[in-house]
Formats: sequence, structure tokens, C-alpha cells
Amino acid sequence: MIEQYYFGQGRVFSLAAGATANKWRWWGDVSKLSLAAELEKVSHKESYSGNKGTVREFPVSKTLKVSATLRQIDTQSLADSLFGAVSTVAGASVTDEVFPTGITAGDVVKLAYPGVSALVIKDSAGSPVTIDPQYYELDARFGSVEFVGLPAAPAPTQPLKASYTYAGYKQVNFLTQAQPVMALRYEGVNLAEGNAPVIVELYKMSTDPLKELALITDGTDLAGLEIEAAVLIDSSKSPTGSLGQFGRFLQVTTP
Repeated sequence: MIEQYYFGQGRVFSLAAGATANKWRWWGDVSKLSLAAELEKVSHKESYSGNKGTVREFPVSKTLKVSATLRQIDTQSLADSLFGAVSTVAGASVTDEVFPTGITAGDVVKLAYPGVSALVIKDSAGSPVTIDPQYYELDARFGSVEFVGLPAAPAPTQPLKASYTYAGYKQVNFLTQAQPVMALRYEGVNLAEGNAPVIVELYKMSTDPLKELALITDGTDLAGLEIEAAVLIDSSKSPTGSLGQFGRFLQVTTP
């Protein structure tokens, strides 16, 4: 017997179920990808000996599961793992966005949009008075305004109003879409055997919602999207054929 070992690295691709074009999406940096097979079994213990020995055990169902850790955290990977949809909001301008009444020193107001520029805050007087920027601090990235005070005389007429421009952005809503069903293809190299190429294909799988994403991270490791998926049978393939109905592992022979 020739010894063979495995130490894999590689790239993971997916294709939405029913896609008419052969255009696969690369998952980026995936630090973990694993398969686990399980059997659902019927087991019967006899009742005549006093030992309750097992007299029959046989499988009735076979399942295959996938788990992965994605380091590529972008809008599409979040949409897939959070059953969401990606949308794009174009940059524009806002006129007279109304603040809450009773603004005092220490209050923080979140503007309706992030990526703020050209902010002007005025009061509600008949002839609006512009509030000097010395009375507030703007975090333009997040659209956050913190007031350090307000003019004493004349006191501004509240509510205050903000006019500004904002940058475009992409957003992902959560849990608005059906459970994703996709094909998966892993193209890897086996470092333990001279970078021998391997391919794993899973014909059809449904992903569970995001298992975990640490939004505040510590330690020395980057955050990752922890996901799991169930491999479904592809009924268009023969259950006893060379391709199987779940997937296949290809050990590529190099020229």
C-alpha cells in the first residue's frame, strides 16, 4: 500500500440552484471547510433474554453536512448567510431633516444617512439661524452629531434642522429571502502530496442561517462567518451511478 496523506488548501465556489449561466462565485478566503456524514438508523433490542441485546440495526437515511468559516466578509457573503438581499443606495442630499426637540449639551443625534458632507444645522425661527459648528461635533463616517452646547443668546428655536449630502452605500437586509440552495465546488491542492490537485463537488445544498459572526473581536484572529449547510440529493443523477446524488471527490491525475 502506498501511503497517502492530506493537508488541503484551496478555493471554494458556489452557483445558485437553477442558474442558467455557468458563472460561479468565489467565496474568497475560506479558512475551514469540512464534510460530515451521518446515518439515521433503526435499532431493535430483543426482550426475551433479559440482556436486551441488539438483534437488528440498519440504516434508513444518509445525510451529508458541510461546515465552513468564511473570512471574506462582504455584502454578498452576508446576504447568503443571513438570508438577505443586497441593494445599492445612491448618494444624494437631504434638506431640513428635523431633530428631536429639547436638544442640549451632550445629546447625540444620528442622521438618517452615513457618509455625510456639507452639513448645515439651522433652527426653526421664521428667519432660520445657522448653528455655528463650534457647538457640535460631526462624525461624518457614521452621520453622528454630538452637541457640546448651544448658543445662549439668542437661544435657537427648536427643533433644529439639518441639511447635508451623503455618500452612496450598499446594504443587506436580514432574513427576508428564502433559504439559499446552491451547488458548491472546492478546487484544492494537497500539500502533503506535492500539491496534488483535488476537486470536491456538492451538487445541491441548502445553507442554514449564520451560525456566528463576532462583531466585536479580540485576540489575534480575524472574524469569520461560521456557516453550516445540508447537502441535498440531486434527483437528476442516478443513486448508483459514478457521480452519485450527493457529490463526488476527484483526485486529479497530473500529466
